[in-house]
Amino acid sequence: MSSSELDAFVESHLDLQVKISYFDHLDFLIRHGFKECSQILDVGCGNGTFVARLALDHPQIQFKGIDKRKQCIESGQKRVRENLEFSQVDMFARESTYDFSRFDGFLMRYFLLHVDNAQKILDLLKLKSKRPSRFWIIDLDWSQFSCHPPHKDFDKLTQLVKDFCTKISVESKGGQNVVPLLQKLDFQNIKVEHIPFSMKTIDLNDLALYLRQEVQCYSRMSGRAMNDPETAQILQFIDEEVRSGEYQISYSMILVSAEL
Repeated sequence: MSSSELDAFVESHLDLQVKISYFDHLDFLIRHGFKECSQILDVGCGNGTFVARLALDHPQIQFKGIDKRKQCIESGQKRVRENLEFSQVDMFARESTYDFSRFDGFLMRYFLLHVDNAQKILDLLKLKSKRPSRFWIIDLDWSQFSCHPPHKDFDKLTQLVKDFCTKISVESKGGQNVVPLLQKLDFQNIKVEHIPFSMKTIDLNDLALYLRQEVQCYSRMSGRAMNDPETAQILQFIDEEVRSGEYQISYSMILVSAEL
């Protein structure tokens, strides 16, 4: 899989995330002050699918998506509308003068737990955001990842996740660290919810496809070859055992809101 093919594959995976989780995530946002904000910044917006859906459903709010990856912003530009724009921004570039103070809402979805400088990012946003501001952090909580009954190929899947996290220097159970990190930085009114992410709450075919795409993304990003035999065994487990419904795969989403 070439770099361009991987980018296209990741974009497809981001679209599937929105299909599976949009309404649960929107419900959380609305219950935690979303509609009280007038300017919302999606930090690490990826291809912009989620924030574009928000902008379509909430035309009274102005949205902005930022990401440091050029290919993400190029994808986002296809979704620009009257209340939505995108910019390529490296938050820590020396020459960066990006104005975070114009926003009263900050969204970080499938982002903060996938970077190695989460505290630095929150420190910067705390320093440069206006008061009051609302923050929403939504991500996978791999600490709840389980398979019943146990299966050796599921163990290989969990090891693949750990290998990927080690490669990018993040904690594979980083969801457990979000609240202490926010408390350390003096964020206020911190609220936490967990949404089960399993075949009990998601269509089995969607869940199997999601897991399959996760495996392929993590395998390639961990530096494994396209014909890696262990990756093939994990995919076969998903295609045959998971899709049969015999093995119950489960983890959860962690959803956090906080204020400054």
